[in-house]
Amino acid sequence: MKNLTLNPDYVFDVEKSIWSRPNYSGIAYSDGDEVELHIAEIINRVSDITVLSPELRQHCIDWPTLYHLFGTRANILRPFAAALTGDILEIGAGCGAITRYLGESGANILALEGSPRRATIVRSRTRDLENVTVLAEKFDQFECDHQFDVITLIGVLEYANLFTPGRNPPLAMLQRVRSLMKPEGKLIIAIENQLGLKYFAGAPEDHIGQPMYGIEGRYNRNQPQTFGRAMLASLLEEAGFSTVEFLAPFPDYKLPVSILTTEGIGDKRFDGAALACQSVRRDPQLPLSTNFSLEIAWPEIFKNRLALDMANSFLVGASLLPEPIVKPGVLAYHYTTDRAPQYCKETVFERTDGNMVVVNYHMLSSKPHIEAVDQLIRFKYPQKAAYVRGTTLSLEFVKIVTREGWSIEEVAAFIQRYINMLSLIAEQKKYAVSMSQLTDKLPPEFFDITPQNIIIDHNGQPNIIDDEWSMNGGIELGWLLFRSLLPIIESVRFAENSTGQTFSRGGFVKSALEAAGFPLTKRRVPKIHRARVYCSSTGNGTQLSRIFEPVVRTAVTCQLCN
Repeated sequence: MKNLTLNPDYVFDVEKSIWSRPNYSGIAYSDGDEVELHIAEIINRVSDITVLSPELRQHCIDWPTLYHLFGTRANILRPFAAALTGDILEIGAGCGAITRYLGESGANILALEGSPRRATIVRSRTRDLENVTVLAEKFDQFECDHQFDVITLIGVLEYANLFTPGRNPPLAMLQRVRSLMKPEGKLIIAIENQLGLKYFAGAPEDHIGQPMYGIEGRYNRNQPQTFGRAMLASLLEEAGFSTVEFLAPFPDYKLPVSILTTEGIGDKRFDGAALACQSVRRDPQLPLSTNFSLEIAWPEIFKNRLALDMANSFLVGASLLPEPIVKPGVLAYHYTTDRAPQYCKETVFERTDGNMVVVNYHMLSSKPHIEAVDQLIRFKYPQKAAYVRGTTLSLEFVKIVTREGWSIEEVAAFIQRYINMLSLIAEQKKYAVSMSQLTDKLPPEFFDITPQNIIIDHNGQPNIIDDEWSMNGGIELGWLLFRSLLPIIESVRFAENSTGQTFSRGGFVKSALEAAGFPLTKRRVPKIHRARVYCSSTGNGTQLSRIFEPVVRTAVTCQLCN
């Protein structure tokens, strides 16, 4: 790290390229030898170790690899991108997922990690970044006279009870952090919410593994501990921070796809609940069965102004100075990072001086996106769009299948409603198209007009949002229905239906289309089979595999005859 002289007791290990004390043994924290050796082997072997690396993404086959390798983790710091300058201290670097993002920001990074093995992995993940220094050391024994512009505690404060001495370890940790900050410095914290909605729904406490453990406040002095918003704010204030700003990452801070600001949560002209609902099933740690439907509960939580207090995690910016940390007017961030790098983007919802909400888009990679891929699809990148207030059409599907006793006829009615909305959109665009047969051809841009991308406004009219892709030559209605149903199926947990029947994905699609008046003949089935592999988060088919990489390979195949 430039301009930083480490304590003389720290020596550089040439073989591992990390600093530490001689004979330093590390802390008693690990994901297990097999897991960490596997992570190390992957990082050592791949050539592309960047945040959005498709090469690393190919190795994401379970929760540990997803957590340590997937680029979505770095989204937790993207709202603070403008502040990531100067000298940054990362406390608890883990296996380097966040370190890599910090290093790519161009700032001077000191990555502090208590485990020597993990520190070595961090160095491997940042081996091409000279602005990153890795130190294997316990935070409570860390000796440094330097002060930092930014300090991060991403998934670390909850472990204060285990690794920080004192009567109140979390407070002691925060006070020590404060002493290491420049007067104008900033602290960034990410931590689970003790009272997060998913924990009321039955998700186990992340560190103890028992449902309701945090909600009931059963933490012991020698265990990791999370906090509710009021307690965490009180700790920061007691530690001497003048400004404390809370943001809510969804589904949580580990793999966030949407991050809402306090301003966005409280703005009546902005529907933050829609982002919370759509993120629910993007949480790999969510149990298969929950006490209630989180997708349906979030709008009620927002209506009653409890969203920040019941967010599953907190992202906190704190400062010693009484000045805003998040740019005023920003309501929310949404990230699309499960694609090839050149198509990854940030969507920022902002309120203008005229009290209008606008949607701004920013590409996350310096690689230029390709307008046409395999002469089959086309990508368009709008820089700005108008914000549409209303309800996503896909939420209507969610409300049907999450209710006990739903029927396939109700799903068929939803399909017909979707087709009616498509017809209205065609009329608005002055297209004369038929939608009575699965073989009917729709215009190219209809490829991306899925229920998730249709907002029904207060007048009941459909509005298209986030339409990025079009198919050269157009798309058949059957393909569009198939493409639309699969990601919705993946994004919701079904309640028991009226007949008690259990559907496979293929069986569900067949039954729903048949009930809607679109039976799949044997002649049609093989043609749809050619689009059998779909990305678990986007629903796009095999032809798009160079753009959309599967997050977990075992979760992306969908065969109509399964």
